[in-house]
Amino acid sequence: MLKVVPAIAFAIAAVAAPSVARSTRTFKNVPVITVHAKEFAFAAPTTIAPGQTTFRLVNDGKQLHHLSIMKLDKGKTIADIMNAMKNPGPPPAWETDVGGPNPALPGHSASATLTLEAGNYVIACFIPSPGEETPHMMKGMIQPLTVTPAGDVTQAGAPMATKAVEPTPDLHLTVADYSFKFSKPLTAGHHIIHVMNAGPQSHEVIFLQLAPGKTVQDFAKWAGTGMKGPPPAKPIDGMAGFGKGRTGTFEADITPGEYGLLCLVPDAKDGKVHAEHGMMKQFTVAAK
Repeated sequence: MLKVVPAIAFAIAAVAAPSVARSTRTFKNVPVITVHAKEFAFAAPTTIAPGQTTFRLVNDGKQLHHLSIMKLDKGKTIADIMNAMKNPGPPPAWETDVGGPNPALPGHSASATLTLEAGNYVIACFIPSPGEETPHMMKGMIQPLTVTPAGDVTQAGAPMATKAVEPTPDLHLTVADYSFKFSKPLTAGHHIIHVMNAGPQSHEVIFLQLAPGKTVQDFAKWAGTGMKGPPPAKPIDGMAGFGKGRTGTFEADITPGEYGLLCLVPDAKDGKVHAEHGMMKQFTVAAK
């Protein structure tokens, strides 16, 4: 089960911090679960309540990290996930990609609001270190998460998760095999973006701020050919892999410029990343 293609994935990890601002706002009556990441571990709760939840990933490390949340069928464990990772191909039928913050740069945070049903989950980082192929989860950056109706939730030493403001999206993004479609053009400023996977396969949203004169194709080519020269784009926000019919919300502070979206999830049929099937989108954000 290969969740990322190493050559492209560690290319993203090598990109410097973006120039756009970061703003993680909170939502009414929605628990906020804060997860701290560093090389190579998460500091996160092991039990939370079901329902709508905002996951805030704080990157305390020196490398890029994301928070990928996966739901496991009853009886499956982290050991099963680790064994599945040894075999190329689509994810097993007993694992469902749920989403998560994608990605958080060193010294920054990212958030995603998701709805989780009761059950057994794992959180993991599939991004390798620069110049390597081994994803961080294989170095210990994976841990179980139980979603249970139990009353109290432990979060990083606190008895209860914090509460915040209910998200009201101003923009919708639909992903499918193999496309991205906004409900309206993206403008400069702060946005709450609702995403929905309308395709039969899992997809992710990698949001890129492109360097002047560069394209999404330039980034994909640069990433797949040894990362020679300066990177043509910077990752900013997005959603980790989420399965068919899944939805979520993430935030983005956008300045005028050229942007792109792409998905690097391997295809269930041929193993190529979805970007190789044309799952890229480039667009310009004009000044107000």
